[in-house]
Amino acid sequence: MSDAPPLSEAVARGWELCTLDPAAARDCGQALTRAGGADAAQGWLITAWVEARQGDQAAAQAALHEAGQLLVLGPDGTGLALCDEIQALALHRSGRHTEAAGLQAGIARRDGLQPGPMQRYIAHSARAATCKALGQADAALRHFYAARDAADETGWAGPRITAADALGGYHHTLFNLEDARTLCEQALLAARQAGARPVVGSAASHLVRIYHAAGDFERAQTMASFMERNAAELMPDAAQRHVGSLALACLGSGEIEAALRHLEAAEGAPGATSTGDEEGAVLRAWVGARCRLLRGNAAAARTLAEAALDRLDGARLGDDPYDTLQLHLVLADACEAAGDVAAALRCMRQVHELHEQLVGRSARARYIALEIAHQLGNARRERDCAVDSHRSAEDDRRRLEDLNAALQARIAETDMLQAQLREQALHDPLTGLHNRRYLFETAPAMLELARRNGRPLCVVLLDLDHFKLINDTYGHQAGDLVLKQFSALLQQSLRRSDVITRHGGEEFVAVMPEIDGEGAQNMLDRLLEAFQLQRNTIGRRRLPSVSFSAGIALFPRHGSTLEQLLSRADRALYAAKHHGRARVEVAPRTGFGTLT
Repeated sequence: MSDAPPLSEAVARGWELCTLDPAAARDCGQALTRAGGADAAQGWLITAWVEARQGDQAAAQAALHEAGQLLVLGPDGTGLALCDEIQALALHRSGRHTEAAGLQAGIARRDGLQPGPMQRYIAHSARAATCKALGQADAALRHFYAARDAADETGWAGPRITAADALGGYHHTLFNLEDARTLCEQALLAARQAGARPVVGSAASHLVRIYHAAGDFERAQTMASFMERNAAELMPDAAQRHVGSLALACLGSGEIEAALRHLEAAEGAPGATSTGDEEGAVLRAWVGARCRLLRGNAAAARTLAEAALDRLDGARLGDDPYDTLQLHLVLADACEAAGDVAAALRCMRQVHELHEQLVGRSARARYIALEIAHQLGNARRERDCAVDSHRSAEDDRRRLEDLNAALQARIAETDMLQAQLREQALHDPLTGLHNRRYLFETAPAMLELARRNGRPLCVVLLDLDHFKLINDTYGHQAGDLVLKQFSALLQQSLRRSDVITRHGGEEFVAVMPEIDGEGAQNMLDRLLEAFQLQRNTIGRRRLPSVSFSAGIALFPRHGSTLEQLLSRADRALYAAKHHGRARVEVAPRTGFGTLT
């Protein structure tokens, strides 16, 4: 905890507004400077931080000068240290990352400082940005987490929301998509409730990119539509700042012309180059190149991709291997379309190298996240130190209570994370259904219950007909859409007591207790009829009707184990395919297994 003196109500409000409403924070800071007195220096610091974050470096430097003149007379160097932290942020925003890092290292070596939570939040946020720009991923991630802890300690919504969004955005950069999604979804919800317009746009933009990278193009488009429909909740220039994400969502849903309109409108808008700070030139380049390639203009796609890669060689446009990978990938496709196989192979080698980087960064980010989340050993050591200290008995009691509470919170967080990891391991990421592992963990108990109670049970194997033709003709995006639509229909049509799993590829398994073969066949016939009536579209292309074939095995007539029942259901499925597909077959009566 800090021994810093408490802030006045007006100063506290000004600092909180910095992350909720920068314009209002600037007005608050200027009002404090005009009022004079003890809060004038804080008013100049608030103004300086807003201007440094917004990019007006001249205004930031002027405000820092005024703050420094007042703080040099103060009782300690804490206020001057905050001046230097904001100065380091200004250096970073000007591209002078090494100078910023040197200044921040010097501040860290100063003795006698008593920074409050907001000052520590500012310091760690600025240092995270500097480390990120210098490619120091581990250090950057730890500073982002420290900034979040300090923001939580302020008790203010603005810093907490902004810190969660920044941490989620960096996990996305490190390709740790699960943590990134959770943090950004939390930040978006809290930002909407608090009216934090800068974070609403930033978190929504991050989520578009996270969903797209995870292959969930539908959710990416939904998030982009939210940004366009709710412009009043975002900053006025949000469409320009987040143009790359909006174009990416259109690309994922097959709306190529809409994606190009987003990119072309941003290129022609005043100050369009400033969007690089929010989205990244590489993102816009590969999305634009992919759109042109899909329009059949391989030459234009190649030119755009090569120009972006040339700029990458000459300047640091970002530290996002995923976007760089996509840029090399679209260049490889463009070269292949133009008949330049040698160039395409060179690009694919780059793609493979970048993919290895992504995997490594993702694993490392996940490791650090778990390490920070599970500081149980440190909490225990702090608790033991408090017990052994020479403070008064009352101080020891209070300290122990605080540390035990922190320890219990860490344990609860660990338990929750373990439950989340197990839940992820038992679900198919594309369809949301349970997977094979869940099937083989759950089915034996269901079979044992049916045996003890003498009740019927069916095991059903379902396989989509001519699914490879959908993939080959319309692309894997179309195949994924069909799989997700079929999975949703399965969940709607079957009973809550039925266990439905994706067995692999286009094959699904349902374990249906308390139903005989005739009942299961009637239910599946209705499901088949409903599925054949569905019509899906990819962009403007209408997909053909799809059907499935199914085989049913009955417990205990066809077997007493899951493996035996799956084998008999597979033979029945083969018979359904052999008899023309789009039908449901029950395995023949001959079999094995009896109730005991």
